[in-house]
Amino acid sequence: MSDRTRTPHTPCVRIPADVLGARPGHCPTHRRASLDHTVEHSGRHKPAPLCTDPFTALGAALDLVELGGRTIEEACAHLPRPGERPHEHLGTPLAPLHEGLLTWVEHTVRTWLGALEELQGPVRVPCAQPWLLRYPPRYRSPGARTYEVLARGRGYTFLEGTERVRELRVPVAGAPADHVPGPAEAVAAHVLATGAPVDRAAMGAEPWRHRAGHPLPTRRQVSPPDRVRVLHVSCADGAERVRFDGTPAEAEQLYSRHGRPALRALASHAGARVPGPDCAPCKLHRGCDAPARVPGLLGFRDRSRPRRTWSVETGVRHRACPASAHLHDLGLPGQAPSREAAVRAHLAREHARSPRRACTPRPGSAAADPGVAALLTAHTRTCALHAVTAGAPVHAGLRLPLQDPLADVLVLARVDLLHRDEGSWVQRQTAVTGTPSGPDGADLLTRHPDLALSVLLFASGAITPGPRSRVELESLTPQGARVHTFDPFAPGLRERAAAVVSELASPWHQDTVHAPTPGPACASCLHRRWCPESPDP
Repeated sequence: MSDRTRTPHTPCVRIPADVLGARPGHCPTHRRASLDHTVEHSGRHKPAPLCTDPFTALGAALDLVELGGRTIEEACAHLPRPGERPHEHLGTPLAPLHEGLLTWVEHTVRTWLGALEELQGPVRVPCAQPWLLRYPPRYRSPGARTYEVLARGRGYTFLEGTERVRELRVPVAGAPADHVPGPAEAVAAHVLATGAPVDRAAMGAEPWRHRAGHPLPTRRQVSPPDRVRVLHVSCADGAERVRFDGTPAEAEQLYSRHGRPALRALASHAGARVPGPDCAPCKLHRGCDAPARVPGLLGFRDRSRPRRTWSVETGVRHRACPASAHLHDLGLPGQAPSREAAVRAHLAREHARSPRRACTPRPGSAAADPGVAALLTAHTRTCALHAVTAGAPVHAGLRLPLQDPLADVLVLARVDLLHRDEGSWVQRQTAVTGTPSGPDGADLLTRHPDLALSVLLFASGAITPGPRSRVELESLTPQGARVHTFDPFAPGLRERAAAVVSELASPWHQDTVHAPTPGPACASCLHRRWCPESPDP
């Protein structure tokens, strides 16, 4: 029996449990707006040519197997391929999957189902997803809101002895988390203990109503559980970690401590705006002045593509292999971060220390990699903080969000270190190279495109320039370190920087297929195992 209703309504606020909890750099206003169906996207809808959500694709394949009775091969063959029209999944279009994503989905489905088969004890019965807990409005008024809280993941029910168990298995791309249960797990456990499963048949009959924010239909007359369990399960190897296992009463206690405060904070912090990666998908980006607007930053005018995020790292990855860049953007697991990334992360932590102090050689470096330790030792002789006066502003490890409205792209500029020198901002970038760099010159902008974007930050006024403003490149090598200096006011340098950024961003912006480019880069590719054209090892 379904709780469908035809009465007029104000669109609900639909909250998946997994969005709760503090996330550094994420914007509370975006998060609240993304859940509120009264807030609509501005501008025309521009559908993505390829699927951008691996877990939605995985869920569609598992639904076909666990609920539809298909084989793994049949389920994966049913998913939309590049060039096909989107398929409907739970009332929402599923865009075609890149061939690499299809490979990952098939691997994960086999891993997921294989892990379930190996479990000891009773057989788990797949059930309709997600579970839902509804909070009707307290007062009858035209603008009263209904809140729906969802426990997303793969749901199963089974008997363990005489206990009725509801289990939520949440897929994660990498290794399962090892920290103590947080707000997401607390809310999910509470929803499992007291909520009801969504009525898929009723939702599928009128999916447009529920996409528009009409309350989801749920199945009534469902027996309450005696025990609930929340687990994270790795898509890579099926490894699992229990995040909560207890009675409904214990779930309520955890919810009272961690879940309810997080739900309340979702509304109370909605006015705060934190510019960053959330600015790209945000429904409110056109009315928000938090990220600086720099028309023409990428050097072209083309708003035909869906709004996306670009960085120099994105452009470099796309230039090496469009397929690998696309799979990286999807968040599929690859290899460990590069040595340069490890050095940057370490320096960002060191430069953000309080009280502030320059890096100095220390016995027994904290870096596990001897190569990283040598590079950090070389840095101590050229650390910019040696020359920064006491009390001068210093920012380390920044990601500056910039909007290019002519391309409808959010640009995330990496700023390793930004400090003041007699009232003028100075930006320093760090690079790891195999051999010492040659003389200063525009060719360094080509080899290190981050420098080119740094020059444009001053040229566009995104970073307010001053008479002593400059861009520096600290080149670290096993043989030592060297600092190159660039004048962002030099007209020829600005023109070259604009050309470097445009040449890097334009091919990425125009690409709709992200085809693999087999070659020498395959040997070190982060996503080789998912690539259909990867050469044999």
